[in-house]
Amino acid sequence: MRQETKKMFIFCAVVAVSIAVATADPLPRVSATPLNVDPKLDCAIKELAWEYAKKLLPQQGSFQSAYDALGLKECGVSLSRGPRYEKRPLLHQPAIKDDAMEVYVDVNKGSDSNAGTLDSPLKTVFAAVKLLRFRRSDTRQQAIIYLRQGTYFLADTIRLGPEDSNLVVTAYKSEKVVVSGGKEYKFTGLWKEYVNRMGPILAGVNAIYDSTVSPGESNGKAWYYGKVSSPQECQTACEKNSSCFAFTYHDNTTGAYSNMCYFRVDGLWAPYNQTGHYSGKKQQILMANLSGQDPIPFTTLFINGRRAIRARYPDANPETMGLHTNPTGYVPTADKYLPPPTFPPAKEIHVESPERNGTHFPQFQIGVGGPVSMFVPPESYWGTKNPQGGSTYKVPSGIQYSKNERFAYRNWLNPQDGVVHMYQGHHWGNWQFRVAERDAEKFQLLWTYGGFQEARGLTGLSGAEWYVENIFEELDAPGEWFYNDKERTLYFFPNGTAPEEGIGTVLDKLFEFVDSRDIIVMGLTFAHTATTFLRDYEVPSGGDWAIHRGGAVFVEGVDGFLIQNCLFDAPGGNGLFLSNYVRNAIVEGNEFIYTGDSAIAAIGSAELIDGTDGNQPRGTVITGNLMHEIGIFGKQTAGYVQSLACQTNVTGNVIFNGPRAGINFNDGFGGGHLVKNNLIFNMVRETGDHGTFNSWDRQPYLTEVKNGTPSLTPVQSNMTRNFFINNYHSAWPIDHDDGSCYYYDTFNYLIYGGYKNYLGHTKIVQSNVYIYPDALHSLDESSKAKSFLTKPFCANSDGASTGEYPSGWGEVWTDNTCAIGNPIVYEYDSCTTTGSNKGLVPFTANNTFYVPTKLLIIQCGGKNLTFADWQKEGYDLGSVVNDPVDTDTIIQWGRQLLGL
Repeated sequence: MRQETKKMFIFCAVVAVSIAVATADPLPRVSATPLNVDPKLDCAIKELAWEYAKKLLPQQGSFQSAYDALGLKECGVSLSRGPRYEKRPLLHQPAIKDDAMEVYVDVNKGSDSNAGTLDSPLKTVFAAVKLLRFRRSDTRQQAIIYLRQGTYFLADTIRLGPEDSNLVVTAYKSEKVVVSGGKEYKFTGLWKEYVNRMGPILAGVNAIYDSTVSPGESNGKAWYYGKVSSPQECQTACEKNSSCFAFTYHDNTTGAYSNMCYFRVDGLWAPYNQTGHYSGKKQQILMANLSGQDPIPFTTLFINGRRAIRARYPDANPETMGLHTNPTGYVPTADKYLPPPTFPPAKEIHVESPERNGTHFPQFQIGVGGPVSMFVPPESYWGTKNPQGGSTYKVPSGIQYSKNERFAYRNWLNPQDGVVHMYQGHHWGNWQFRVAERDAEKFQLLWTYGGFQEARGLTGLSGAEWYVENIFEELDAPGEWFYNDKERTLYFFPNGTAPEEGIGTVLDKLFEFVDSRDIIVMGLTFAHTATTFLRDYEVPSGGDWAIHRGGAVFVEGVDGFLIQNCLFDAPGGNGLFLSNYVRNAIVEGNEFIYTGDSAIAAIGSAELIDGTDGNQPRGTVITGNLMHEIGIFGKQTAGYVQSLACQTNVTGNVIFNGPRAGINFNDGFGGGHLVKNNLIFNMVRETGDHGTFNSWDRQPYLTEVKNGTPSLTPVQSNMTRNFFINNYHSAWPIDHDDGSCYYYDTFNYLIYGGYKNYLGHTKIVQSNVYIYPDALHSLDESSKAKSFLTKPFCANSDGASTGEYPSGWGEVWTDNTCAIGNPIVYEYDSCTTTGSNKGLVPFTANNTFYVPTKLLIIQCGGKNLTFADWQKEGYDLGSVVNDPVDTDTIIQWGRQLLGL
């Protein structure tokens, strides 16, 4: 037993680092699997997560999407292994009335001149709404719109108001119904050849570098053709092979690879500069004139049910690639990020009373106009000259790219068609800019519009990784497309056979429910909505996030809203958006996949500091949903995000594969939340300085939630029985960031991360299990990369202080279990254990530590204390230090907490 436990954790002492990284270096490469944890333990934890996912969402059966995301095949775990859980009814059964007025719609067999009965259905949803408004004289009578199977291409958003209250929109008997925001195009007989040739041979370029193929062998990325005498012979062989997209020839200086010819077969062009290699690729472009089909300009094209790739540089599929993959599909950096445009100062509003005395963020403040004029409305916490906890919002006006970029000397006829996607320098999110001009002589891309997709802007003068899309001359890889609106012509690089049809997006919003009550939506698929990253964005409160107030389904001013068993398939922006006054909303049993921005958003409003008018989502229930492949375009996005919303119940959801937090509470408005029994993993894959769950509370708000009278103090929020795996760039499983307060975190199973307080106060953290918070995920060798926002401690508290902006008081960390390899179990900024500042050190007691050494260290205030000295100061009384435990014990802890 003792030998096994020693293998459990490969000890790696890591020192504390600062909260922010003040460079624009590329995001360090990381692994989903920690490098210093026994792989057997890691696999056991992931298998437990898979079991928990099946328990939470038994309708998913074997739950292959979670199995794949957890990498269980690499662990040797069979998809058929483990318990299955019986499907159970959803918790909230819809109230369907016997006397409801029914209207039937059949897009394939119906007619809008029909009666709307089962035998004589209408054809469109619009006609059904119109008929109900005509027939139903009293909305106290329930109405039901039954949709028969098929795809409903909407001509416009379906807008439902007060006269449509007490309405059910549902698929008929679970038939497959797709509500589409796109327009269908037929390509058969239209395709003509535009270009079909082999490109030039490029010396010093390896096109299969990332394939990691062994000499003389093949894999899914690269096929071994054989040994040939020259790059020209390899090129000719590729040209004759229909599966070959690109080739690489290795000359006689490449060792075991000498004279070998390889074909690139996955359609990805990821060139790497390397001597001794010669590469090239096919150039095949088809064109189809769509004039006869009344085309509408589109930002997204769906082929065979998935997004095709808008012509871009570098080549990549944004649904499957990003900063978490190799290659990333991004240019790592720019030579220069051009200075931000100048603006007059914002008009500042500071509410001096009421204020939260004794906190780090006491006053409400916003800036209006000036540097935040591009937001709608033009106001932001980050618009003031000196926002507490940060700096004034600004973004670069362009980039100067390297002369070595492969497009640098290529002419772009219409650069103004292009859109640049770029990360913020600290990787807190990303921006999109519409290109205004390309200065080819200076190697610059310039813009005047965009950059409002995250709220913080530059905190130095740097952006980070970037790519550019919608440039015709970059149409050079299989699966890419470009639409020329003036010519009404689609250009497409096929990946094999040319498609016979496709769907171009038109609408960004499918259903809009406003100022109504008792709405039920069930069993529908929402698909083919347009991207929104160049639409209006706003900064709803003092958190880091900006957001587009819209979604595929939009709800505002509704009392009583239930959406169940729906699929949000690749929305261009947010999936479901709950806006302003929403009461008694239930979101249950839905799936959100490949979302452009967040899956679910609940965003309210306030009159400056005053939120007592109730114009916010309150009492929302988010339960039993599956949210994965989140943030395809927006990287400051989540499975669920809320701002100016309160009393939310987030329970029993499974969230994975996203760029930032799985759940984000952008402020502390009102409080009273319950976050329970959620499984979240594989988040913060493309950003940094964040956690699986994230909260902020920089901006005070006046509400009556606490006791019915106006108060700045929120109701305590509870987080319990959650299973969070803290991998990729996630630094904390529960990231209570700037100013977070009044949380009660209990009985959570928290993997590869510890407890955090930053500039907040009054959080009680009890009876949680922390497993190896010092797990190391970085694949880069530099010490800077390995320490990137790492907090390898059971608990850390930063920024605690007294004075004008105090924080750190009222923190409690007791009765927790922490298995760790690092002997430094606590890291605190303040180490004053006596006098008036004693309260700045979290109160700790009755904790249990499992470590390789009993010589624990408390790191605080620049000093190192032994555990014995720490206990003499009155801390951690009742706490014990034990030897490491085995895999079975760690897994059993999880089973007990999660009820498995």
